[in-house]
Formats: sequence, structure tokens, C-alpha cells
Amino acid sequence: MNTPLLLLNHSSPVPPYEQIRLQICTLIASGQLLAGDQLPSGRQLAHDLGVAPNTVVRAYNELEREGWAVTSTRRSVSVAPRPLIGIQEGRRQKLEQAVSQLLVVVHQLGASAEEVQDEINRQWGMINKRLLRDKEELTR
Repeated sequence: MNTPLLLLNHSSPVPPYEQIRLQICTLIASGQLLAGDQLPSGRQLAHDLGVAPNTVVRAYNELEREGWAVTSTRRSVSVAPRPLIGIQEGRRQKLEQAVSQLLVVVHQLGASAEEVQDEINRQWGMINKRLLRDKEELTR
């Protein structure tokens, strides 16, 4: 399995399970993890990160609850076919929260709206290129 590297900041106020969950969500959203990709076993990831297995189990349970991951009957966890946020209202609330958090950071950095839009466009383009490349590889 060729899973991208996850790193934990043990001095962070963000709990380890949340750091794991956020990093995996980011890897999925950026196209580095694709639908059907298997995540490391809970024990293996716990060992690699130096945390208790239940920490990884909690992160995986949150990912599954949010629609980012699915668990098979053999207890393996993989990326969901499509991250499903749930009903439209839940999706809208998640988007509002994400934009609010972004705006706080933008304000702290003193960045302009143009700089933010340029960075969004740049990253969106990178994601689309990666997805297109992956799609082309699958059709070969």
C-alpha cells in the first residue's frame, strides 16, 4: 500500500484523532487518495504515528460517519466512492464553516481577496490536473 505520509503534532491542542481525520480528508479532497484506495490498518497507522489503536479507530469512525470512508465486512477501511456530506443543509453549513475559517486565516495573513482567489484557482487547477491524469491512467 502506498499511502501518503501523515504527521502528528503531539504538542498541538488539536486531538490526534482529529489531526488524522483532517489530513486524510485533505488527501482525499486533493486527489492524492482516490475512491477505493485502502487506508492502512488501524494497528499499522497507530504504530507508525505512535498513538493508541483506538485513536485511529476514532478517526476512521469519524471519516465513515462523514462519508469520506467505508468499512468492508473484513474491517478494512477504504476511501468512499464519493465523499457524501449528507443533506444539502449539512453541506451548506460545512461550506460556510470552511469559508469562515479560511477568512480568519486570510485576515491574519493580511492577504487580499485577489491573492486568495489566485491561490484557490491555482490549487483547484492542480487537483483537476491530478484527477485527469489519474483518470487517463485508469483508461490505459
